[in-house]
Amino acid sequence: MSDPLSNTDNTKLLPYFLILFGMSAGLSSVVTLVAEFKQELGFSNFEIGLTIFCGFASSFIALITLSPLADRGRSPILLKSGLLLGIIALFFMAVGDSLWYFIIGRSLFGFALGAASPAARRTVIVANPDELGKNLGKLGAYDVAGWVVGPGITAALNAAGNFRTPFWVMGVALIFLLPTAWKAKPDTADRDVQKKKPLDLFRIRRLNGALLILSAYFVFIGAFESVWVLELDFRGASQWQIGVALTLAALPIPLLAMKGGILAQRFGARRWTLGTMSICAVFVASFGIFEGLITLIILTILSSIFEGLGFPAGPMLVSVSVPEERQAAAQGLAGATEVAAGALASIVAAVIYQTTNDTVVWITTSIIMIVLLVFGWILTKPPDRQPIRPDIPFDLKRRLFE
Repeated sequence: MSDPLSNTDNTKLLPYFLILFGMSAGLSSVVTLVAEFKQELGFSNFEIGLTIFCGFASSFIALITLSPLADRGRSPILLKSGLLLGIIALFFMAVGDSLWYFIIGRSLFGFALGAASPAARRTVIVANPDELGKNLGKLGAYDVAGWVVGPGITAALNAAGNFRTPFWVMGVALIFLLPTAWKAKPDTADRDVQKKKPLDLFRIRRLNGALLILSAYFVFIGAFESVWVLELDFRGASQWQIGVALTLAALPIPLLAMKGGILAQRFGARRWTLGTMSICAVFVASFGIFEGLITLIILTILSSIFEGLGFPAGPMLVSVSVPEERQAAAQGLAGATEVAAGALASIVAAVIYQTTNDTVVWITTSIIMIVLLVFGWILTKPPDRQPIRPDIPFDLKRRLFE
């Protein structure tokens, strides 16, 4: 039997970092190739949006049902299962020749991410509360780094072979991470011995506010997944240019994520995430106002700078709202809220894009983000008017609103 994870041994967090990196790279291959699906398989914009929606929906189910298991000492099992299922999903899409193959494959991959992500977040959060921001920022950096390298690799593999080649290669690459997954060890933090229901967490006012703030970000992510690549294609980008553009657009996020987590811990997760996400909302509106391929890419890169600085603060805000033994359930609920927002945004954005244009899509997305951020700001307001301090050790004081 494996030794338990020491609360101060951060080197043992590496399996969780690497698995999310690999699975994010696999997911990015799907996003990068949506224009190729349209050209090679004849998928419509709506069918592409439907495929993305199904991936979000399956991830939602996994996050709700499986995340509480991580609070009961099952994080390593969830990580291994998620990785295996992700490999199967990629191979399934590699042999697909119709819409249903890709709907099922994307759904399986979404479920795999929904199983692995809360397990990784819980382990990283409880490993060392004094470095919560740094560790969550590092986890986010690995996660998004997969997005950074994935599109470029996918574009190169697609050019060397065909649109199926990236799925085969990504699936094989994930197989090489299996030994790493088997090194994951359970944490020694407090566990949910009472087996509470995750939906009970909705009774926490501040958590609800944190969920709204996260939803604002994932409204953008959903619209981005279903529209941004198609708009690049519409503005004249080739497949290799799309891959490079995705890499450049995502690059600031992993580079700045760890610094963003540290700054969020220093200045307060609430004020930091609200400030950075508000700036992102302004940039999102600009996507549809300014014309030109290069202009869209530059605006997206500028937005990504604030995403990188701000997105680690969202999980931190969730973390400081609940006690130690409910961390995975809270992160799973947060993840479920994120994918629900992303799923709805992806299908709505696809419909709007199909019937109007990108200007309407991005301005609508920006307005929805701002509305969600305002309500999130209200619900997360501390009763004592003091900012949330993530560096407070895990105990009931951490919840602050009680």
